[in-house]
Amino acid sequence: MLRHAFTLTCAFCIGSLTVAAQPNRPAIDGAAARPPTAPVPPPPANPAERPTWLKARLDAVFTSPALAGARISVMILDAESGKPIYSRNEKSGLNAASNVKLVTSSAALALLGPEFRWKTAVLGLAPPEGGRAVSPAGELQGDLFLRASGDPTLTAQDLAELASELGAIGLRKVRGGLVVDATAFDGATVGPSYDEKDDSAAFRAPSSAASLNSNAVAVLITPGPSAGAPARVLLDPPSSNLVLAGRVITAAKGPAAPTVQTSDAGNGQTRVTVSGRVRLGGEPRIVLRRIVHPDVFLGQTFKQILQKRGIAIDKPVRVAAAPKDGLRTLATHDSPTLAVVVHELGKRSNNFVAEQVLRTLGAEVVGRPGTWQKGLDAVARYLEGIGIGRASYVMRNGSGLYDSNRFSAEQIATVIRSAMRDFRISGEFLASLAVSGADGTLANRMTGSAAERYVRAKTGTLAKVSCLSGVAGAPGQKPIVFSLLMNDVRSPVEARGLQDQITELLVGFLDPTLLERR
Repeated sequence: MLRHAFTLTCAFCIGSLTVAAQPNRPAIDGAAARPPTAPVPPPPANPAERPTWLKARLDAVFTSPALAGARISVMILDAESGKPIYSRNEKSGLNAASNVKLVTSSAALALLGPEFRWKTAVLGLAPPEGGRAVSPAGELQGDLFLRASGDPTLTAQDLAELASELGAIGLRKVRGGLVVDATAFDGATVGPSYDEKDDSAAFRAPSSAASLNSNAVAVLITPGPSAGAPARVLLDPPSSNLVLAGRVITAAKGPAAPTVQTSDAGNGQTRVTVSGRVRLGGEPRIVLRRIVHPDVFLGQTFKQILQKRGIAIDKPVRVAAAPKDGLRTLATHDSPTLAVVVHELGKRSNNFVAEQVLRTLGAEVVGRPGTWQKGLDAVARYLEGIGIGRASYVMRNGSGLYDSNRFSAEQIATVIRSAMRDFRISGEFLASLAVSGADGTLANRMTGSAAERYVRAKTGTLAKVSCLSGVAGAPGQKPIVFSLLMNDVRSPVEARGLQDQITELLVGFLDPTLLERR
């Protein structure tokens, strides 16, 4: 049986096998390709002469053959004063890709507060006479309600803990059904522009107030004991909501690539269809795929966990609003704080979490039910407060996925600088960004360069789009805010290499001795 240990870092631990995985996108960018360049003259010792040195170096980068035909928007400024250090088409609105998550996270931290938590509650009907909801015989009359609030971190382990709480108060039998209340959000599950593609990729996981395990299923495929034998396929979490179909064959030689797709199986269930081959003696593989109906997935999985805990439920799972009155809270689960959750946006670029946070903004700031439009309205209020008008940008979802959002480098830099200068959220915002050469999507970038561990930034990658925005620093120096938006690039890998060169130049601009040491 698969042991599921899905955490914020999306790590799956299966027996002795530990596989890091992201349900939304690869966790780490590959090492960037650095185009050949002429030797860079060292920065002048005199700080007053360094802006001219930096401009010459950056102009050379942005006119390099690797960016021929590309559209670029660049803003580099002093974080404290806001004074521009270098700019290039800084007002041009471009596809910012996952740099949009900087907007989502900063708005959420400012409007909800870093201490914000999502609450998932289990409730039962309160006896009219005011006695215990659970009888001495361990029975609950009527339905058991699971009230969800959009928690993007809820896992099967959290449900198991809720089941243990219910067992601890003596619950053994529910005389009604399990009702999932997902009314904190509206009924839409597919984010704006997410319909540009139609596939089972987990980075397209649906959004719902009632969500579980990032609304993705982990499919573990282990080769069989001999050629021609079927591979072993396990689903995590184990759930009656998931229907497994097809098989994968173990092959001694030749191409071996399993295929996993999910589809609607009817009755709220998700069909997981597997096919293809795996290599005999090969390592087990984990494939992540989106589930179809999040609310039913949550409900049926929770019911199965309750039954394993010895709590029987007489009637089927259904999705409906819980009564406003007459209920008693039996068990609760609080998510990690928003300060922790935004690491999923900045360090790991988690699309699912971004959309959950955006809709939560709508629910909490504008009013329930949370919708994408309400979330965007809440973000617009925040952006207007820092001087970015509604008509000056295009934002359609919280993740930056697909060809759906337009921001300028000047606007992204403004968002970063404003968050840094807001004492209430500055620490949490900066801590959410990936550190060059150390973690998140920058773990494999800028290693061995002067910029290693001196850059905190957010990546953004789509087809022909590569972006990097964040903060560069040096010991004892005021940090620099930068935003590098590149569209229509011939190679995102080459573009990342140029971005890494730029950050190294920024660090050298602040402290020339760092370039001398590399």
